[in-house]
Amino acid sequence: MFDINLQPTNIIHAPALFPIFSNAENVQFTNFKTFQDMKSFTLFMERFLAIEKGSPLQYGPFSIYQNETIIGLCGLQQIDLAKGKSELWYLLHKDYWGKGLAKEAVKILLAKGQQNSRLQTIYAEAVSSNAASWRILESLGFTKTGEKADGFTKDEIKADISYYSMDLQG
Repeated sequence: MFDINLQPTNIIHAPALFPIFSNAENVQFTNFKTFQDMKSFTLFMERFLAIEKGSPLQYGPFSIYQNETIIGLCGLQQIDLAKGKSELWYLLHKDYWGKGLAKEAVKILLAKGQQNSRLQTIYAEAVSSNAASWRILESLGFTKTGEKADGFTKDEIKADISYYSMDLQG
């Protein structure tokens, strides 16, 4: 049994999240950059926590806890209120990869989102070479809707990207 829970992220969580964001391997398949110092990371977190705050289809960011330890971050980012669309994203410290913890966190997040009748569609992207991520999405009922060759570029990584969708209203 997993002891995973999600708690709203606050700026006071920055020191616990910094080890995740300061390791390039943790953020390699995300749009997040690697931070070298706590000051720049804290400034980023202040701005990041304000994005779409209070929007009807915005969930998170949530800190992912295993027991009492923050091991990651996740959320649903409002994309299009009129179409009822949000984007799923998640990030887990590499020490916790391969244990089913990200999948459990995403399940909890999806359950929160599914309680909102205005949320019609959850969208997600996964770098094609990141098999763990697309397996999570597919196992939770997301449908692959497309792919773009070389759609992801970050530092020295250039990879295909797969697009996924989950229709919540039938």
